[in-house]
Amino acid sequence: MLGDDGIGLMAAEELDRRNIPGIYVVKSPMSGLYIVDLVEGFDDLIIVDSVVGDEPGKVVRLPLAELGPQNAPSAHYLGFAEALNLAKRAGVRIPKRIEILAMQIHNSQVLGARVSDDVASGLPALVEEIMRLASLWGYEVGPWTKE
Repeated sequence: MLGDDGIGLMAAEELDRRNIPGIYVVKSPMSGLYIVDLVEGFDDLIIVDSVVGDEPGKVVRLPLAELGPQNAPSAHYLGFAEALNLAKRAGVRIPKRIEILAMQIHNSQVLGARVSDDVASGLPALVEEIMRLASLWGYEVGPWTKE
């Protein structure tokens, strides 16, 4: 239903199926301030999303520090980095380690479309990168690649 934009949810579903102890998978269409409630109290956070790009199917890292301010009509539409900064100033316990992984996709605004083949073929690499990062952070994730 979400076309290529659904690749983050597909990665979350794959991780959820693996049922890794100590790893919590949360699927949400929320953004900005709304995500703060979901991440409050966790030590580590890996956000998985999509980004329109020139190489659909390629996994990219989006450094939080490089995410610029978002022009938004109200505080309800704050960008993630801004929402985290606001929450931190308000004393909310936010994760200390945060990484954003995204897959480059075709136009994300094609509702009702299926995930394109080149984006779907990148799913194993996206899941593997999530597992690799969690392992580097000390989580026992088991085999990285799908068995």
